[in-house]
Amino acid sequence: MFPVITEDEMNQEVQLRMPWTYRIDWGTNQLMQGADGRYIRTSSYAEYLEEVCKKILNTKRFQYQIYSDRMGVDYFDHIGKVPKYVSLSMIQREAEDALEAHPEIERAEVSEVRFVENRVAFFVSIEGVRGKTKVVVNTWQQ
Repeated sequence: MFPVITEDEMNQEVQLRMPWTYRIDWGTNQLMQGADGRYIRTSSYAEYLEEVCKKILNTKRFQYQIYSDRMGVDYFDHIGKVPKYVSLSMIQREAEDALEAHPEIERAEVSEVRFVENRVAFFVSIEGVRGKTKVVVNTWQQ
Protein backbone atom coordinates (compact mmCIF):
# COMPACT_ATOMS: atom_id res chain seq x y z
CA MET A 1 0.00 0.00 0.00
CA PHE A 2 1.22 3.45 -0.87
CA PRO A 3 0.83 6.22 1.70
CA VAL A 4 -1.91 8.76 1.01
CA ILE A 5 -0.76 12.38 1.09
CA THR A 6 -3.43 14.94 1.86
CA GLU A 7 -3.55 18.44 0.42
CA ASP A 8 -2.76 19.95 3.84
CA GLU A 9 0.42 17.89 4.07
CA MET A 10 1.45 19.04 0.59
CA ASN A 11 0.84 22.70 1.52
CA GLN A 12 2.92 22.30 4.69
CA GLU A 13 5.76 20.78 2.67
CA VAL A 14 5.67 23.68 0.19
CA GLN A 15 5.69 26.19 3.05
CA LEU A 16 8.68 24.47 4.61
CA ARG A 17 10.60 24.86 1.34
CA MET A 18 9.50 28.48 0.89
CA PRO A 19 12.59 30.69 0.55
CA TRP A 20 13.19 33.37 3.15
CA THR A 21 15.70 36.05 3.99
CA TYR A 22 16.22 38.42 6.88
CA ARG A 23 14.44 41.78 6.71
CA ILE A 24 16.55 44.91 6.63
CA ASP A 25 15.67 48.37 7.91
CA TRP A 26 16.76 50.36 4.86
CA GLY A 27 16.88 53.62 6.80
CA THR A 28 19.68 52.34 9.03
CA ASN A 29 20.93 49.45 6.85
CA GLN A 30 20.66 47.09 9.83
CA LEU A 31 18.89 43.77 10.23
CA MET A 32 15.46 44.20 11.85
CA GLN A 33 14.95 42.66 15.28
CA GLY A 34 11.74 41.58 16.96
CA ALA A 35 10.72 42.27 20.54
CA ASP A 36 12.51 39.10 21.65
CA GLY A 37 15.79 40.20 20.04
CA ARG A 38 15.69 37.68 17.20
CA TYR A 39 16.21 38.82 13.65
CA ILE A 40 13.00 39.02 11.62
CA ARG A 41 12.59 36.76 8.59
CA THR A 42 10.34 37.33 5.61
CA SER A 43 6.97 35.69 6.16
CA SER A 44 5.56 35.51 2.62
CA TYR A 45 6.86 34.96 -0.87
CA ALA A 46 5.98 38.51 -1.96
CA GLU A 47 7.89 39.89 1.04
CA TYR A 48 10.84 37.66 0.14
CA LEU A 49 10.88 38.94 -3.47
CA GLU A 50 10.64 42.54 -2.26
CA GLU A 51 13.55 42.12 0.14
CA VAL A 52 15.71 40.37 -2.48
CA CYS A 53 14.94 43.13 -4.99
CA LYS A 54 15.99 45.80 -2.49
CA LYS A 55 19.19 43.93 -1.66
CA ILE A 56 20.14 43.57 -5.31
CA LEU A 57 19.44 47.18 -6.28
CA ASN A 58 21.19 48.60 -3.20
CA THR A 59 24.33 46.47 -3.55
CA LYS A 60 27.24 47.15 -5.82
CA ARG A 61 28.38 43.95 -7.50
CA PHE A 62 31.53 42.40 -5.95
CA GLN A 63 31.23 44.73 -2.92
CA TYR A 64 30.59 41.94 -0.42
CA GLN A 65 32.34 38.59 -0.51
CA ILE A 66 29.33 36.76 0.93
CA TYR A 67 27.40 37.35 -2.30
CA SER A 68 28.11 35.60 -5.58
CA ASP A 69 29.03 37.52 -8.72
CA ARG A 70 25.35 37.35 -9.73
CA MET A 71 24.27 39.55 -6.80
CA GLY A 72 24.22 43.32 -7.17
CA VAL A 73 24.45 45.98 -9.85
CA ASP A 74 27.38 47.65 -11.52
CA TYR A 75 25.91 50.67 -13.28
CA PHE A 76 27.33 53.24 -10.90
CA ASP A 77 30.95 53.85 -10.02
CA HIS A 78 30.47 54.92 -6.41
CA ILE A 79 27.52 54.34 -4.14
CA GLY A 80 25.82 57.66 -3.50
CA LYS A 81 26.49 59.21 -6.91
CA VAL A 82 24.93 58.79 -10.33
CA PRO A 83 27.49 59.29 -13.11
CA LYS A 84 26.35 61.95 -15.56
CA TYR A 85 27.15 59.78 -18.59
CA VAL A 86 24.67 57.05 -17.57
CA SER A 87 21.11 57.46 -18.88
CA LEU A 88 18.06 56.33 -16.92
CA SER A 89 17.11 53.87 -19.69
CA MET A 90 20.51 52.21 -19.37
CA ILE A 91 20.09 52.02 -15.58
CA GLN A 92 16.62 50.51 -16.11
CA ARG A 93 17.94 47.79 -18.44
CA GLU A 94 20.88 46.92 -16.20
CA ALA A 95 18.61 46.79 -13.13
CA GLU A 96 16.35 44.30 -14.91
CA ASP A 97 19.36 42.19 -15.90
CA ALA A 98 20.66 42.20 -12.32
CA LEU A 99 17.28 41.18 -10.92
CA GLU A 100 16.79 38.39 -13.46
CA ALA A 101 20.20 36.94 -12.59
CA HIS A 102 18.75 35.82 -9.24
CA PRO A 103 17.64 32.16 -9.46
CA GLU A 104 14.27 32.84 -7.82
CA ILE A 105 13.28 35.67 -10.22
CA GLU A 106 12.03 34.60 -13.64
CA ARG A 107 11.18 38.04 -15.01
CA ALA A 108 11.62 41.59 -13.77
CA GLU A 109 10.25 44.71 -15.39
CA VAL A 110 11.35 48.15 -14.26
CA SER A 111 8.36 50.22 -15.34
CA GLU A 112 9.84 53.53 -14.25
CA VAL A 113 13.04 55.02 -12.89
CA ARG A 114 12.49 58.40 -11.34
CA PHE A 115 14.25 60.93 -9.14
CA VAL A 116 12.27 61.30 -5.91
CA GLU A 117 13.62 64.16 -3.83
CA ASN A 118 17.36 63.41 -3.90
CA ARG A 119 17.10 59.64 -4.40
CA VAL A 120 16.54 57.35 -7.38
CA ALA A 121 13.35 55.25 -7.19
CA PHE A 122 12.72 52.07 -9.17
CA PHE A 123 9.14 50.90 -9.79
CA VAL A 124 9.50 47.16 -10.35
CA SER A 125 7.17 44.29 -11.23
CA ILE A 126 8.71 40.95 -10.34
CA GLU A 127 7.58 37.52 -11.48
CA GLY A 128 9.14 34.87 -9.30
CA VAL A 129 9.06 31.09 -9.44
CA ARG A 130 6.16 30.96 -6.95
CA GLY A 131 4.35 34.27 -7.49
CA LYS A 132 4.35 37.93 -8.50
CA THR A 133 4.71 41.23 -6.71
CA LYS A 134 5.25 44.94 -7.33
CA VAL A 135 7.70 47.00 -5.34
CA VAL A 136 9.15 50.50 -5.17
CA VAL A 137 12.86 50.56 -4.33
CA ASN A 138 14.59 53.77 -3.27
CA THR A 139 18.29 53.48 -3.93
CA TRP A 140 21.30 55.72 -3.84
CA GLN A 141 21.31 59.51 -3.66
CA GLN A 142 21.78 61.62 -6.73
